[in-house]
Amino acid sequence: MTVDDVVDSISNDDCLDDLNDVADDADLQIKEEPTITDNTKSSKMIKRRPIEDIRAKKELMLRMKRTKEKLNKLKERDKTDRPIVTLVKKKTHVDKEYNAINNAITMIECSYVCPFFTIYSDYYCIYCKEMFTDADALRAHTLTHDPVTYKDVMDAKKNVLVDIDRIDCRLCQANIDNIDSLKCHLTKIHGKIINEETSNEFLKFKLRTGKMSCTECGRSFNFFQALRKHMAEHFGTYICDVCGAHYFEERLLTFHKKIHNPKDVKSFSCSECGKIFKSKKSRYLHIAKIHRNEPAYSCNKCDEVFFSYHLRYKHKIEEHGEHRVFPCENCDKVYNSRKSLREHNRKSHLLLLKHECSQCERKFYLPSQLKDHMTSHTGERNFRCEYCGKSYPRLKSLKVHMDSHNTEKRYKCGLCAASYTQLNNFKNHMKSKHQSMENGSQFS
Repeated sequence: MTVDDVVDSISNDDCLDDLNDVADDADLQIKEEPTITDNTKSSKMIKRRPIEDIRAKKELMLRMKRTKEKLNKLKERDKTDRPIVTLVKKKTHVDKEYNAINNAITMIECSYVCPFFTIYSDYYCIYCKEMFTDADALRAHTLTHDPVTYKDVMDAKKNVLVDIDRIDCRLCQANIDNIDSLKCHLTKIHGKIINEETSNEFLKFKLRTGKMSCTECGRSFNFFQALRKHMAEHFGTYICDVCGAHYFEERLLTFHKKIHNPKDVKSFSCSECGKIFKSKKSRYLHIAKIHRNEPAYSCNKCDEVFFSYHLRYKHKIEEHGEHRVFPCENCDKVYNSRKSLREHNRKSHLLLLKHECSQCERKFYLPSQLKDHMTSHTGERNFRCEYCGKSYPRLKSLKVHMDSHNTEKRYKCGLCAASYTQLNNFKNHMKSKHQSMENGSQFS
């Protein structure tokens, strides 16, 4: 069989490799053999091969050239002979986030749901940024704003938070119990456009003083911040692939994943003292407060800046009229900060007394209280008055004593001419001298 017959018989791609091998072998065979010098003749006389061999060699080279050309044509045909892909027109992309925002705007404008935002566990009016700790006060205040302006103040990048204590329609007198009923009512009765394929337009809460329950599963929480964090378990779209924790924002998930790999946890050290911090903000506040003596806590309602959170807190109450009242659910005590209420609950109701005296087995909430108590066993009096030399076992007792050296007698009896520098002495006077009078009850 000739080389042409081999090429003509090629019908599939499997033969191409074999044909390439044949061509390579042929190339090896047609190489010219080295000329042989005839020693018996003159060195200039070269013995030549017969003419028939030369012609056969040229003919073989032409055939191989044609074979390679056919191989190239077959390869080109293989590239072009591919199956035709049918193009299918995709459906128009539906922007779920856009529809969710439009749905939220429509429902807030047409109902009594109360939009708000939070910083920690404080509630803020979405329209004017005024702060509230009482949910009823927040709802009453929000009604003074026109809901049509909501779209001008909303932040599309953040989750929409709404209180659904009241969902009634603003356009008519209809009483509505849930968000699904509100959507149906607004579309059928008032002709509003609500995208039915979109849900979870906002995070729904029923704000209460004290414990609050999740509107999805009923689980209770003592503070709003804990409830909001829990809502990510229902609606968070960023999920940890290690432990399954849910988050609303990608940055929170990224920060969470570092706990699974301690090597990824970044620390920020102070260049002045070497103290380590977990965030740049904490380091900045430390440097501004400790090393540079600069104010770093700014008021969100004016341009004032303060050296501490507590000074800013006091400023908001005195200058901007913010009222923070945190009543205890277990007794009649009322506090002006959430921290004070938390400390009260732990100490008085939960009885988290971890510090026990080794002498009498009394327990205390703070280690400093245990330390003061131990002086009753040791008899130590380490706090001495610089005026009269009297010593006391506790700093508090010394401070009370120091008032006796104050020439100003602040506590004056309204029933006689007696006056005192210490409140305890004044109370004792009222009990001993004016026991039958009820006026002293206001100091008890």
